[in-house]
Amino acid sequence: MEQVKKEEIITISMNVILHAGNAREFVFKVVNKASKGEFNEIDKLLQQANKEITRAHRVQTDILQTEAEGTEIPYSPLFGHAQDTLMTVKSEINMMREIIKLYEEIKQ
Repeated sequence: MEQVKKEEIITISMNVILHAGNAREFVFKVVNKASKGEFNEIDKLLQQANKEITRAHRVQTDILQTEAEGTEIPYSPLFGHAQDTLMTVKSEINMMREIIKLYEEIKQ
């Protein structure tokens, strides 16, 4: 049976964490701008956040698909952490979108 090397899992995990973290940075910039009433750059920053979270999700999905196809994936707490990070940031993005709506209402 084919097996993914531990080093590969580490690289994959770090890519998920990196891109999810980048998405988090963009979405917090958006909320910061919204709190100041600076709505003109929000769409661009949200697009960048979406691009990063999509990259993180794609990396995760690729390795899960590899496992589903029969390749053995060694256990990795780091990969578990990466998945937790991705899931948390996705939730934060959804919550921040709602917070931005509130700021828009307040500022108008």
